Amino acid sequence: MRNAILFATALAALSLATVPAASAQVPYTEGTVERVVHLHINAGHGPAFYADFKANAIPLFEAEKSAGLIVSYRTFLNVTSSSTEDWDFGYAIVYQNMGALDGLGDKIYPLRMKHFGDPTAEQKVLDKRSENIHLVSSFLIRDITLR
Repeated sequence: MRNAILFATALAALSLATVPAASAQVPYTEGTVERVVHLHINAGHGPAFYADFKANAIPLFEAEKSAGLIVSYRTFLNVTSSSTEDWDFGYAIVYQNMGALDGLGDKIYPLRMKHFGDPTAEQKVLDKRSENIHLVSSFLIRDITLR
């Protein structure tokens, strides 16, 4: 009788232990992580912004990709603007996973200095860029595959 009670108790404990494990499993597989940025181009500043982005942002993205720091990047336009202050231009930088963001600033710094030469030259470009655009939003998203 005692063995039967011990067996029933062990079976109940085992069945209760498997319930949380089964319900804790997420219904998807995690994929890459993207930084998505939406920018508003100030009126009359489109040509200057596009020239700057092509001359400065794209080469840095390419260098980051060659160095294995990013998987890819893409650019896009908002074709359904809902107001004059809505975003016009966007870009996304794709990272392998969340861990790729750890220490990213230190890893990218040498690439930035190779492109700009020194922090003062970089700051001049950034100051000029702020005359052309303003940030509407910037966020991280994670790609998933449903199981």
